[in-house]
Amino acid sequence: MGDKRVKCGVVGCGVIANEAYFPAIVEKGELVATCDRIKERARRSMELWGAKEYYTDVEEMLRKSDIDAVFILSGMGMHADHAARAAKAGKHVLVQKPLATSMRDLRKVFNAVKKAGVKALVEPNVQMNPLYLKVKSILEEGTIGEVYWFRAGLGRGAPSWGEETFFTRQAGGPLFDLGVYQIAALTFLLGPASSVAGMAKLSIPDRFIVPDEFFTDHLSHKPYESFWPKLAAAKPTKRIKMEAEDNTFTLLNMRSGSLGCVIANFVTPDGLRTGVGNMPDIEIYGSEGALLVGGPAAISVMTKRKDSKYYLPDGWYCIPKEDFPPWNYYRASTEHFFDCILNDKEPLPSLKWGMHVSEIMIKSIQSSRTGSRLRVSSTF
Repeated sequence: MGDKRVKCGVVGCGVIANEAYFPAIVEKGELVATCDRIKERARRSMELWGAKEYYTDVEEMLRKSDIDAVFILSGMGMHADHAARAAKAGKHVLVQKPLATSMRDLRKVFNAVKKAGVKALVEPNVQMNPLYLKVKSILEEGTIGEVYWFRAGLGRGAPSWGEETFFTRQAGGPLFDLGVYQIAALTFLLGPASSVAGMAKLSIPDRFIVPDEFFTDHLSHKPYESFWPKLAAAKPTKRIKMEAEDNTFTLLNMRSGSLGCVIANFVTPDGLRTGVGNMPDIEIYGSEGALLVGGPAAISVMTKRKDSKYYLPDGWYCIPKEDFPPWNYYRASTEHFFDCILNDKEPLPSLKWGMHVSEIMIKSIQSSRTGSRLRVSSTF
């Protein structure tokens, strides 16, 4: 990319911005402006990461700041509006997951980006993840034959912070926070979905979380320190009403013919992916065998095809977790985003794909509320 750096603004100076994106931006790009509705977060993030200016209004930043691109890291329910505004202002956008939580907002942001002709990268970036690239190659080799069905997701306990980020009806709840990862991976591995049916309910209507001021206060310390240890030791004292469904099942009919289920919730006990539980995150079953992602190994393959390098007569071929070092999609996406802007490339986690993933989730919730199976109209 040479010496040229992309000039960036950030909308939403919360945990993920400070933990993941700011470090990548200042290393590979130029951080110009920070923006957050909480003034102290915007100001303190500016000071921590060396930005030139801060704002509390998105439109003001877009109008006044000399930036090429905007990182949309606000609450889930605001992504579409903020991304659409940035695109209309002629700025390239990287959008944290999900792209939108309603069909109206989804169409709005899609049309705004297409009309503006700017680059748009939609998280989560599974297209560059070495783990999923390996899984995709195993499937494309026909190792497990024709894919018949799949199961993905498990759920976990609710986050202990972020009322507007996770728990409001506009934010969408665990399907948009957690299920998005499995739906993103499955559509990358198996292709687009044709229809969706959902079941969802609110199982725990009242929760206690850490007040917003706790993280804002955390940003007063220099240099920046990881928030996670502090959060783990904090006592949730703010009682909130859960608006979004916290217990969801999404049934998918894929265009390729397979059927499957994605589980996403805030009601599963934490820790089930370790120790005795150690459950896989994704299971895919086909005419010639099965493939598991996660669990005791990074990838486990069982195949009846004796011509396959993954064939073992007595069971599973396991690829250990050590073969896949920790992969930071935030950093990978940031670098890829800058490369696409500077060299006029289209992002691999594309706008069309991001729209498809969001439509699946939106229509899953709609289906749960109406009792109808719904067609997924978008594709990629």
